[in-house]
Amino acid sequence: MKVIITGCGFGGTEVASELRKRSKELDIIMIDRRRRLEYQAAHPEILSGKVTPEEISGDLNRFASKINAEFINDAVVNIDFEAKKVKTRKGLEIPYDFLVISVGAEQSFLGIPGAKELSHSVNTLRGAIETKKALDGLDYSKKVSIAVIGAGLTGVEVAGELVDYFRDKASAKIYLVELMPRILPAFPNENVATYVGNFLSERSVEILTGAAVQGVSEEEIAFKGGKKLPYDIIIWTAGIKPNSLLEKLDLKKEGGWLKVDPYLRVEGIMNVFAVGDTVYYEIEGVCAGQNVEEAERQGKAAAENIIRTIEEKKLRRYRPKNTIQNPRAFISLGDNKAVMYYGGIIFKPFAYRMKKFVQWWYMRRFR
Repeated sequence: MKVIITGCGFGGTEVASELRKRSKELDIIMIDRRRRLEYQAAHPEILSGKVTPEEISGDLNRFASKINAEFINDAVVNIDFEAKKVKTRKGLEIPYDFLVISVGAEQSFLGIPGAKELSHSVNTLRGAIETKKALDGLDYSKKVSIAVIGAGLTGVEVAGELVDYFRDKASAKIYLVELMPRILPAFPNENVATYVGNFLSERSVEILTGAAVQGVSEEEIAFKGGKKLPYDIIIWTAGIKPNSLLEKLDLKKEGGWLKVDPYLRVEGIMNVFAVGDTVYYEIEGVCAGQNVEEAERQGKAAAENIIRTIEEKKLRRYRPKNTIQNPRAFISLGDNKAVMYYGGIIFKPFAYRMKKFVQWWYMRRFR
């Protein structure tokens, strides 16, 4: 019995690991265009130099070998669901009995003119490294201006790390720009936004809320209403979109994301599962969040249901915990500080140490 996992991020690697724990006989094939898993939550700390690329990424081939799976470094370009074959950029056509789609999401530039061409990003490890190089290459004989577009979780973390980066350098002006009326708009409790905003403001980050970017030129950002902001570097953290592979797949979707049933099967196909940022999952009015915790939990649940399908047992319904309605997260603030948001409450003591411990604990599996 062959299981193919397309995409080896947090969800995909969890599927592979859990499948192997439950079955020694399964033929597990992992496919990813990258050679290394990227611990995306730590990408902002690449900018301040707190972590190295090697510390926050893991060799996928080595991981696959440890669990007796096969890793193929290639990009999936299409899937033939009738023939049960995965097609890759290098021309491979690989048959499967079960398929797990976990290709994740991509950076969205929201169709804003000039944004994609002129912005940097930390959405990928390569992007974070290139952004750090761009910062290192600035002319520090003059005051520089850095604009972080998007004040969600990643945006506020990038702003905090930028303050640390510029601590021993020439003066810089850091702007944190958000379309919505407040930063961290995905968090229902405004208290966390107020605390984080005050912390960053005290570190001289200028926060611009209700600011709609309309276009980006080589020297300035244009906002709705006519205001313009000169910049030296833009770091784009405003939103994600479904992986481009999903556009080719004739499957049921919600806003471009794959719709799955209560057992994490792609709607209408009994032997195809999907997990992580790839999916739209709603049960009893509660929507799963697109975050690491949910990707891992979904990966574990999908693996269990694959085994249950093989053994002809009743499948288990998936219940999300880190949801759109009730999110929970560590939020780094720079200066080796963080807050933990859980159950609508803000926890401050030891939050940064806890976040770093979670990172270390997770990355152990790749060592």
